[in-house]
Amino acid sequence: MSSAQDSSNSKDDLAVQIQKWNEQDNERHSWLRVGCPVSNDLYASTPLTALLSQTLQQNVEALEEEKCRLKKENDQLTAQNKDLKNHLKTQQKEKDPYVAVLVDGDGAKFQDSFLQDPEEGATNAALAIRQHIAEYVEDTDLSSDITIFARVFANVKDLAHSLRLSGIVSYEDKFLKFVTNFTNARAEFDFVDVGSGKENADSKIRRMLKYYHDDVRCKKIFFVACHDAGYAHDLRPYIDDQGGRLVLVETTPAAQRIKKLGLPIITFDNVFRSGLLQNETRVIPQSPPKQISSPSPPPPRAQPPVATTTVTATTTTIRSGNGGISTKYKGSYAAAGGTGNHQNIDVGPTKSRAPKIMEFNQDNVRLDPPAKMPGNTPAQDSYKRKLLEARNQAFCNGHYLSGTCSWGPQCTREHDTKLTPDEMVIHRYKARSCPCFVGPGCPDFTCPMSHHCPQDPFCTRGNECKFKNTVKFGDMHLTKAAMRPVKRWTEGCEFPEPIVI
Repeated sequence: MSSAQDSSNSKDDLAVQIQKWNEQDNERHSWLRVGCPVSNDLYASTPLTALLSQTLQQNVEALEEEKCRLKKENDQLTAQNKDLKNHLKTQQKEKDPYVAVLVDGDGAKFQDSFLQDPEEGATNAALAIRQHIAEYVEDTDLSSDITIFARVFANVKDLAHSLRLSGIVSYEDKFLKFVTNFTNARAEFDFVDVGSGKENADSKIRRMLKYYHDDVRCKKIFFVACHDAGYAHDLRPYIDDQGGRLVLVETTPAAQRIKKLGLPIITFDNVFRSGLLQNETRVIPQSPPKQISSPSPPPPRAQPPVATTTVTATTTTIRSGNGGISTKYKGSYAAAGGTGNHQNIDVGPTKSRAPKIMEFNQDNVRLDPPAKMPGNTPAQDSYKRKLLEARNQAFCNGHYLSGTCSWGPQCTREHDTKLTPDEMVIHRYKARSCPCFVGPGCPDFTCPMSHHCPQDPFCTRGNECKFKNTVKFGDMHLTKAAMRPVKRWTEGCEFPEPIVI
């Protein structure tokens, strides 16, 4: 009885469990019919796995459509943003436009008439610059009354000294007044004193050139420094500048390397000097040259009286190492009258020195004459001995080779030791073995150093040569073709002249 009852209970439990399973299946099937976006016919005829796969595919396609829609909207927003930026950039370019003028004042000097009248001259110089720019922009879309920013960079103290030595101004403060008045002539004009050191002006001009070029409001840059070939490297990146924003202004003749750039070159007539100063072929000294006293001449020998005397006066022009010019009248009554004694003086004419000559190649590199190595003579030992005993173990090149020392009493090198002619040959060769501090374009006729390797064009020293990798001028070697002179500069002439073959 008990066994039969247990069997009946087990069957009932199994039936209940099967009923639960059926209900769960019905719920699952019902959810699939209602929850999935498929028709009942499709559900009735499609296996469950295929149904789920098709549902997933439909969801993927829906997501792809949404992705494309969002990408299209993003592209539209990006294009609108780009258009907005271009519009703002255009508005910025049209807002407060101006042109800039950069002047290397050490080389580009104002006309003498401006400098000699510091009050009116400075104002007229600023006005002349503005008038030239107004004339230039007439053929462009720029307004003739566009704002002009002008910057002149120079070593004011040395420039004033140079102008006084050349007789342009009577005293140096006169030029300082011109500088002040030029700065005050217009709010946008400045004459900037950069102090000693050419690199000071160069670095400021290069920096301002980049600043103006990067500023979209700057429509034109007038670059007044064509005389200096050193700017060629800095100007090269602007050759392909769209719109021709960079314009070169020539004062003294433009350097060949500048001309080769192909940038437009104009002139501001009657604003800047077109010629060099008289002393620009010389190095300006820091102090007066050392004076060497000479013994008093013996009393003149008495001469019989002469009723009449015919005098022919001759003049000798002397160019000092610092670029100053003085005229000595030899064989004249003026020279004889300085003794204060009434005597008959020999005033015969004297011989004049032949002018010095410099030659330059196509790239304006100064070409030096050959340097011959001195022979092995006893002078070698005596020169070395004197050199060891010399002040700071160095002989002054200016004193011994150029005839004048620009440092005067402040010079730290030997002046007093006497050198024999053979020892002078040795010292001259030693000086020629060193690169010139001014570089390949040195304009000093009396410079005793070399402006390219003395062994050119056959130097075999490689990287050991002093002229191979100079800090300031790079490789100072010349090929045989570069050794061909094309210009000759004669002492006393204002400019070099072409060599006619």
